[in-house]
Amino acid sequence: MFGIDGALRDRMKSVTQRDQETAPEKVTGRVPWWTVLLAAGWLAQVLFRVALETWRNVPLYVPDEVGYLLAGRFFAGGAVADLTGRPLYYSGYALLLTPANWISDDPSVMYRAALVTNALIAASLLPLAYLALRRLGMNQLPAYIAATLTALIPSNVHYSQFALTDAVLPVMVLGWLLLVHSWLASERRISGAMAAVLAAYMSWVHVRGFVIVIVFAVTLGVAWWQRWANRRGITIAAWLLVMTTVAGMQLNDLLSSRLYPRGTYGLDGLLADRLTSLSGLGWTISLTAGKLWYLIVSTWGIAGVGMVALAIAMTRTSVPLVTRVVAAQAAISTAGIAFATSAATPDEGTVANFVYGRYLTCLAPILFLAAIVLVMQAPKPTALRAAPIAAAVTLAAGVIVWLHAGDQLSKDFFLSTDFAESSFLSWNWEEFHLWIVTIVALLLLAGAAALIAYGGRRGMLGVAGMVAALNIAAVVATTNQVVAPWDERFAATASLKHELRPTDRVGVNFPDMEWRIWVLQAFQSRHGLVPIDRFGRFPLPAELTVVVVPWTRGVPITKTWPAAPAGWQVISARQPGFGGWVAWRRMSMTTAP
Repeated sequence: MFGIDGALRDRMKSVTQRDQETAPEKVTGRVPWWTVLLAAGWLAQVLFRVALETWRNVPLYVPDEVGYLLAGRFFAGGAVADLTGRPLYYSGYALLLTPANWISDDPSVMYRAALVTNALIAASLLPLAYLALRRLGMNQLPAYIAATLTALIPSNVHYSQFALTDAVLPVMVLGWLLLVHSWLASERRISGAMAAVLAAYMSWVHVRGFVIVIVFAVTLGVAWWQRWANRRGITIAAWLLVMTTVAGMQLNDLLSSRLYPRGTYGLDGLLADRLTSLSGLGWTISLTAGKLWYLIVSTWGIAGVGMVALAIAMTRTSVPLVTRVVAAQAAISTAGIAFATSAATPDEGTVANFVYGRYLTCLAPILFLAAIVLVMQAPKPTALRAAPIAAAVTLAAGVIVWLHAGDQLSKDFFLSTDFAESSFLSWNWEEFHLWIVTIVALLLLAGAAALIAYGGRRGMLGVAGMVAALNIAAVVATTNQVVAPWDERFAATASLKHELRPTDRVGVNFPDMEWRIWVLQAFQSRHGLVPIDRFGRFPLPAELTVVVVPWTRGVPITKTWPAAPAGWQVISARQPGFGGWVAWRRMSMTTAP
C-alpha cells in the first residue's frame, strides 16, 4: 500500500501473476480450501453475533431502532405509526429489514430476524477485508488473521446487536472502496457503475452517506479531468450516482409522508448556525476532535496508526495512483463525516455532545486495515514512528475536548451504550473518564509497538493475540455490563409485548405519556397506535381492545382513565417514575365503549 520502494510493487505483480498462473489448477470439481476457510470464518462471525443477541427483548435505541423497524414494516405492507416530530430514519436500512417482516408479523420475531440480518451483513467484513489485504500484497494466512481481527472490531460487533445503520455501514463503505479500487485499477465500467450505485445507496441509509456521495462525485470529476479512466465510463458512473441519490431522496420523502405526517425534527437551522457563528464552529470543532479521539481509543490506538498510514499513502508518489486515490477517499470521508455530523448534533445535555464514537464506526475497519498494511509492509522504522504520531493526535484531541467540555464530562448525562469501548478501558460503566481511557489506550498502543519492535515474527503474533483478546473481551464485557442490564430495565418499564394479542387494536393517550414508552409500544402493536383522550373529550374508537394511559404520582390506578367505559379493566401497570403507565383491556366485546 505504501510503496516505500519499487520492490513492493514488483512483489505485488509477482503475487498477481502467480495467482493467475495457478488459477487454472483451481478450476476443478473441488472448492478452493481458502474459499472454504473464508466461508467458515464468516459463519463463525455470524454465530458469534447471533449468540450475543439471543436474549434480546426490546429495541434499546429509541426512537432510532423503532424508526427503522417501523419503516421496514411499512415497506412490507404493514401498519405504521405516527412519529411526527422525531428525526427521519432513512429508508435504505429499513429496506434491508423488510424481509424480516415477511418471516412473521410478530414484532418479537421480527426484531430477532432483523438482528440476524445484521449479523449476516456485518460478518461480511471478514471476506471483504481479506480481499482488500490480498490486493495490497499480503500473503493468505496473514491476510486471513488480519481480516478476522478487523471483523471483530468492538464497534462492529456491538452495534450489530441493535437495529441501527451502524451494523451495515462499515461493510458498505469497505465494499465501496474496493469497487473504486477495481474500477481505477482495471477500468472496468461495471465496477465504476457499482461503486456509484453503492455510494448513492449509502445516502438512502443515513445522512453520512451524503458525505460519501460528495467524495465520490469529486473523485469522478478529478478522474474526468486527469483521464484516470474512460470518460464514457465516468459519465455513466456520474449519471448513476445522481439518479440513484435522487431516487433515495424521493423514497425518503414517501416514508416521511407516511410515518411523519406533520413533519420531522429538522436540523437545517441548527446546521446553519453551527457553520456561521464562532460559538457554533467552536462546538463543531470540539465535537469533531471528540469523535476522532473516540475512534482512536476505541480501537486501542490502532485507528490512529491507520490515520498516519493514510497520510503516508496519500503523499508519497511511489505509492500507486489507485491506492493514493482510495486512501484520500477514506481520509476525506473520515474528516467529512466527523465534521458534518458534529455540526448537526443538537445540545442534549449529554456526554455524547462532547465525545461520541458511533458515527465514525463505518470508517474504523478502513483505518484498522491501513494500520495493518503499514505495519506489515513498510520498513520497521516507518511503522514504529506512526505510534508516537498517533499518540500525539490522541492527546491533542483529548485536550481539545477537555478544554471545551470541562466538568460537563462528569456532570452531564452518561449513556453507557454509547461508550462501550471507553467504559471497558476504564472498567466504569456509570461514568466517563477521559484521561484514564486515553492513558490505557496509549499504553496498549505502546505495548503493541514494543512487541513489533523487539519481538520479530513472534511479536507480530503476540500483537494479533492481544488485539483478538481485547476485541472479544470488550464485546462480551459490554454485552454483560451494559446491553443486558439496559435491555432488562427498559423491557420491565416500557414493554407491552406480553400483554398484547395479535388482533389487538391499541389506543394511547399521548399527552403526558413518556414518549420513549409509546414509541416502543408503537412497534410492539402490530396494528399501530390510535390516539385517545382519557378524559372523554372525544369518542373512543369502537375497534380498540387495549388502551394505555399515563400514570402520575398520587393518582389511584383505577382513576388513571377517568372516562373508562364499563367493561374495561386494568391488565398491566408500571409504577410512576420513569414514565408510569397503565394498560386497560376491554373484557367484553359486546360492551359499548
